[in-house]
Amino acid sequence: MTNETNTPLDAPLVQASFDRRGLFRIGGITIASAAVMAACGDPASSAGELGRVGNGAPVPTLLDPIVDDSVLLRTSASFETSIANAYDHILEMGYLAQASATLPDLGDQTELVTLCAEHHRKAAESFNALAQEAGGEPWTCGNPRLDSAFINTVFTRVEEGAPAVDSTPAIEPSDDPTRDMINLVSTLEQLSTATCQALMPQVTQASFRAEAMRLGARSSRQAALVALRINPGGYLPSLVEAAAAEPTTTVAAAGDTAPPLTEIPLPVALPSRFGSLSPITYIGGNGDENGVRLKLNFETPSLNSFVYPFDSCAEG
Repeated sequence: MTNETNTPLDAPLVQASFDRRGLFRIGGITIASAAVMAACGDPASSAGELGRVGNGAPVPTLLDPIVDDSVLLRTSASFETSIANAYDHILEMGYLAQASATLPDLGDQTELVTLCAEHHRKAAESFNALAQEAGGEPWTCGNPRLDSAFINTVFTRVEEGAPAVDSTPAIEPSDDPTRDMINLVSTLEQLSTATCQALMPQVTQASFRAEAMRLGARSSRQAALVALRINPGGYLPSLVEAAAAEPTTTVAAAGDTAPPLTEIPLPVALPSRFGSLSPITYIGGNGDENGVRLKLNFETPSLNSFVYPFDSCAEG
């Protein structure tokens, strides 16, 4: 009986362990080990630094948005400037001198809106003077948020409509631009009133509050006057008498009848017993394929519309 390990038959077995597959296996382990050693090695001892994929710029450090008297007053000045600029555009385009199919008795309101624009220019100057008194810099531009998200949106929808998007058809320009522009004036007068009212409990100096009250009272009277020009004798039914309920009827509409357009409410001289800080709804422009007009809620200044010290004024 012999020991099989000493026989020549073992030679093919040893050689088989070093065949091509074994060499590939050993080579793969060697490459992986080298990669690990290179990644974990000392950068100072390496020939060069390894590149990093997706190495972005450092995260910028934002300034703290401090809200003080100067910021509040600068923001109020920016709102007044935006309103005055909007009136200048309306007057330049001559909308208020045109007849309105919706409001046939409106008449030319160019003179009234011109006086309103002058008031808002002076109000902006007053707020900027107070901002300087509070240690801030004056802001001579309009409010970026109010302009881009609200006023310019109204102008674009009324004057140009909206382009077609995918399967949504285009929206035509306004069916009555005079109506839409005078309603925008009414909305902005109410916004100026609410902005001054909201400012009073926020500022710390009594002189700042007194000036906000004075300017807000003027804007409130202008808002009432504009509302009366649009809707003479217009008061809320709850302030005079309860409106009588009208009977409802159900009538089948024709198959090819276009959907009704969104109803545009008439402004009233006295919308509530006390001053309101709630959003002011504006509805205007032409309707889309479903008859829906543009609807925006104008609001008093907040964190996303404040004019902070690090903001820059780019006058156009």
